[in-house]
Amino acid sequence: MRSLWVGLVVVVVIAGAAAPTTVAQDVPGMALIHARMLAESLTELERQDDRLRESWALVDAGNASVLDAQRKGASLDSLKSQEDNLVELEAQLLMRILEVQRARRDVLTNRAALEAAGGEGAQPSTTAGVLTGQWDLIVQPGLSGTAYLVHQGTLVSGTYELSGGWTGSLRGTVVANRVRLERIDSQLGFAAIFYGEVNLDADPDVIQGRWEATQLATGLPSAGGWRASRKD
Repeated sequence: MRSLWVGLVVVVVIAGAAAPTTVAQDVPGMALIHARMLAESLTELERQDDRLRESWALVDAGNASVLDAQRKGASLDSLKSQEDNLVELEAQLLMRILEVQRARRDVLTNRAALEAAGGEGAQPSTTAGVLTGQWDLIVQPGLSGTAYLVHQGTLVSGTYELSGGWTGSLRGTVVANRVRLERIDSQLGFAAIFYGEVNLDADPDVIQGRWEATQLATGLPSAGGWRASRKD
């Protein structure tokens, strides 16, 4: 069977960061979370790869069958029926390709986040940015929870837990007190983008803004407000 290769998606590399004493106490826990998420994403990638191979085999066989029928002079109705079936199989194959690409992105994201937390041979920095630490989250409509962020330079990464059992990682940037974070959910994958502004004059420090969903077919809310308050 012919092998099928799909172009590799861009890797977002997040610089590792360790921190002063209060931060360092949480980094091992963060690394454990990402190690577990990495293992789960690798398992999912293997599952999707198997499904892709099965789908490709069906398309390959269907294409050979159509070609053989054409050579043997099959009726027009028979050829149309086989063509319709083949088109359906090809559509399923395209869906499998997208699922494999998503699974690969999740693996790369979790590996980068694990290195940022000090795992897999990362070489952490000795200083942490102002956003490093624990934050209380409110994500409208109706979700609340906590996040742990690691901030170095303009890069931010972290993990979160929200009500309803939602967990995952965050990655993004902060420039001139403006934050852009991508939410990578353990169930949904790349689920949303959070835009916000940092206010270090508030007591406690606050980040607040708007979020937008990247997956509009999930039946979940597509946008809303959000707020993070420093928990330390």
